[in-house]
Amino acid sequence: MKREPIKHLYNVYVQINKDLKAEKPETEKKDFKAKQDEAEALKPEEEEKDDDEAESGVDAAARAYFKRMESGDEDSLVNWRQWRELSIKQYEEQYKVLNVKFDEYLGESMVSHQRQVEAVAQLEKMGLVSDSKGAKLIDLEQWKLGKAILLKKDGTTMYLTRDIVGAIDRWERYQFDKMIYVVSSQQDLHLAQFFKILSLMGFEWASRLEHINYGLVTGMSTRKGTAVFLNQIIKESADVMKEQMMKNEEKFSQIEDPEYVAREVGLTAIKIQDMQAKRINNYAFNWSRMTSFEGDTGPYLQYAHVRLSSIERKNPEILPLPALESINFTYLTEPKARDIIFHLGAYPDAVRTALKTREPSGIITYLMRLSHSISSAWDVLLVKGEPDVEKARARMWLFLLAREVLGAGMRLLSLTPLDRM
Repeated sequence: MKREPIKHLYNVYVQINKDLKAEKPETEKKDFKAKQDEAEALKPEEEEKDDDEAESGVDAAARAYFKRMESGDEDSLVNWRQWRELSIKQYEEQYKVLNVKFDEYLGESMVSHQRQVEAVAQLEKMGLVSDSKGAKLIDLEQWKLGKAILLKKDGTTMYLTRDIVGAIDRWERYQFDKMIYVVSSQQDLHLAQFFKILSLMGFEWASRLEHINYGLVTGMSTRKGTAVFLNQIIKESADVMKEQMMKNEEKFSQIEDPEYVAREVGLTAIKIQDMQAKRINNYAFNWSRMTSFEGDTGPYLQYAHVRLSSIERKNPEILPLPALESINFTYLTEPKARDIIFHLGAYPDAVRTALKTREPSGIITYLMRLSHSISSAWDVLLVKGEPDVEKARARMWLFLLAREVLGAGMRLLSLTPLDRM
């Protein structure tokens, strides 16, 4: 548990689902499997509503344990705190590898149970909540958002209830300008219900909430135990990249830290494959595509940046370059030069569009086009071997500016541009 908490808890989750299946009579197992498959696409409320039907066995034990937690039973909470602490520690380690950092880790499980009960009571006073077999149900049918459970018949809360109070807590703490929920498209209805309830409760800041949804990586299922862990993907990707790099012995010998470089190229491959398509689209994880140096892949972007970074090392005779404002840009009239300049000028618009649409794929498309433009210019816009020094310097400046923009776009995607690989 302490060594690999996330993997351990995952294995427990898979085993629990096996135990659930084993509890069912043979005649029900086919239906149970169908429900498991369907549950992969259910919102949390629907999943828990199905579970609420069970009266004994693993389901009942799980609900009883959760009720003890919400009731403040210290023996139950001490385990949860340990699991949460160990999990977050490993999350932080993995996010650090991904070049991502969060200031705080705040989950819906941290909100007060009493505040949740008070929120439900407030909605009851507004006439929005009704009883259904002992549970508290909110009716959002008139907004075409269906019905949702707020409190189960045993008094325990739902994801929806905890999210409502969690948002209120965050408003009180941060007074935010915008709060963005990055949650898969499977939860579109859940988020719509959640936002609508906050609006109905009279919170003007509810309009500042935004849901950024995304599709799924197909072929993986946590319930079935077929998910692939990130650290495994990173390791295998880095190993493949190192093998590719070692094929060029001369260049490989010049790399100070091959393990680091291979890992960064591997991470770039993973991130580009994940962000390349529109975020709402599902995609199938593809090892061969991800680790390819050909086509519009992560390694291709890194290679483009490395090649641009080598231009100064290969042309020391025309260094130092004069200041940018003293360069004669009339030398850059070739169509290939104009094409690069055109793409460089489009970068601010690409960033603004990505911000507006919340689509990292737009930045990737831009960077790929810029890289193609640069690649097609190498044999035309010669620097080394160009007899006119001023023209060579103008071209070098163009390539260096291209490197700056390419690097900026990569960093915007949390990638680390490399100088050698």
